[in-house]
Amino acid sequence: MKNRIFFLLVAAALVATGCKEIIAKKITSEIPVLIVPSANDTVPYNPVQFKWEPMDGATQYRLQVVTPGFSNISYFALDTLVTGTEFYAALDSARYEMKLTALNAGYESQVLGPIAFWVGIQPSSGTGTSVSLTSPLAGAYKQANFIGPFEWSTVASATSYEFSLRQGSVFSTGNPIHFQNNISTAIINLPSSLALGEGEYSWGVKAYLSNGTETGYSTRSFAVDVTNPNIPAGTFTPSGTFETGTVTFSWNNGIDPGVIKAPVTSVLQIASDSGFATIVEEVSVTGNTRAVDMSTHPNGIYYWRVHNIDAAGNSSTYSTTTQFTLN
Repeated sequence: MKNRIFFLLVAAALVATGCKEIIAKKITSEIPVLIVPSANDTVPYNPVQFKWEPMDGATQYRLQVVTPGFSNISYFALDTLVTGTEFYAALDSARYEMKLTALNAGYESQVLGPIAFWVGIQPSSGTGTSVSLTSPLAGAYKQANFIGPFEWSTVASATSYEFSLRQGSVFSTGNPIHFQNNISTAIINLPSSLALGEGEYSWGVKAYLSNGTETGYSTRSFAVDVTNPNIPAGTFTPSGTFETGTVTFSWNNGIDPGVIKAPVTSVLQIASDSGFATIVEEVSVTGNTRAVDMSTHPNGIYYWRVHNIDAAGNSSTYSTTTQFTLN
C-alpha cells in the first residue's frame, strides 16, 4: 500500500511540474559563448569556421548567417541545426551577421547576436583584376555525367584560386553543392561521385592575389539535361513516287519531355537499303522539314528515317522507316 501511494505521489509531481523539466535542462536564461568569429572580425579564408563553447544541457544549436545584416537581409546564407560545437561554411566575400541559439528537447536558450563579421579582403577599387572564365560556355547544356573540366584564364598576380558550384542559375542566391580552394591550376574537375541532376547550375572562380587582396567571383551558368528528346513521330512524308529531283521531307518532333529543354537537332538519313547499310544522304536539320536534292542519285527505291539529338548530347532512337521511289 505504501509503495502504491509513493508512486502516485511521484506521478502527481511529474504532471504538476511537467515532464520536460525532468528530461531536459531548463536553459532559457543562458546564452551561448562564441569562440570564432569574434565580433567585427575579418575572416580572410574559406571555408569560414564557426566555433562556440558547449552549453550544459544543450543537444543542438541553431546557426543563422545573413548578409549584410538581419535588419536588411539580402541573402540568407545559413540556417542550420548543428549537433556539435563547430561548423564550416564557404561564404562569398561580404559583410555578414550571425545568430546562435542553443536547443534541447524542451527549451531554447537566449539568442546570441547579431554579431557582425567580414569574409575576405576585397581589392582596392579600380584595380580591374578579375578571373576570365573559359569553359563551360555561358548557357551551355551538359549531360548528367558532366564533371568538367571547368577552366579559366590565369591571373598574373594570383597565388591561388577558389571555386564554387551552386544549384540555380543565379550564383549569388544558388545553393552551394561543391566548394574548393587553394587551387594552384586554372582547371579542375568535379569529384566523379558528384551526380548532377537535371536543372540549372552556376559556377564561379575568384583569385587570391600576392598583395594580400582577392578578386570577386567571376560567374557563369549552365544547364544539365538528362532527358532524351522525343522520337520523331506522326505523319512522315514523302512516302510515294517522285519524278522531281528535289524531295521535301517532313515529320513531327513533338515536345521535349524534360524540365530542361535543350535545343533539338534532327538528323535525317536516306539510304538505298532498308537496313541503312548504304546511306546516300545524311543531313542535320533545325526544325522538322528539309528539302533534299536527289537529282544526283539514280532512280529506284529509297528509305528514310529521323532521330533527334539535343544540345546536351542526349539522343532519341530512330523513327519508323519510310519508303519512297524516284522515278
